[in-house]
Amino acid sequence: MQEAAPALDDAATDDALVDALLALELLTRRASGLAADAEACRARIAESLPVSQLCQVWRDGRLVAYGMVTQQTATSWFVTAFAVHPSYRTAGVLRELLGGLASLIDALGIEVLWSYVYKANPALLRLHRALGFEVQRENATGVEFRLPLIPSPGGARLARLLRSSRA
Repeated sequence: MQEAAPALDDAATDDALVDALLALELLTRRASGLAADAEACRARIAESLPVSQLCQVWRDGRLVAYGMVTQQTATSWFVTAFAVHPSYRTAGVLRELLGGLASLIDALGIEVLWSYVYKANPALLRLHRALGFEVQRENATGVEFRLPLIPSPGGARLARLLRSSRA
């Protein structure tokens, strides 16, 4: 069941949203064993929000998952953030989050998605591979992925997965 983000007045919206995103970001980073500097994360989130598109999944008034994409070129976007609360890593939450991202991909005409995933997050690495992302570069800490959406076998696979996530 989809739940709308809590309604807040405009003045409180930005701070409350940044707080919710920050709490989830810190939780998921720590769960993966990654260092988490709260002030640096807060600054990155606050800086990214005005220039990004955001998908959110809420349960019982709590943000449990989100994905954020930022435009690089007219048709190329970067996955700035992707986080799912460890207690809510269910098919339903993932389906809702991917469905929201699919809607953004359609609405924005995204043809290529880029992403960087820390090696300390094996679940997200597996998800990227399952969605058809291709490894572009790799270093000691992470993997840079690219997913051409139109036309490509990986893009077709993602399109099928995202369509099924809307069902």
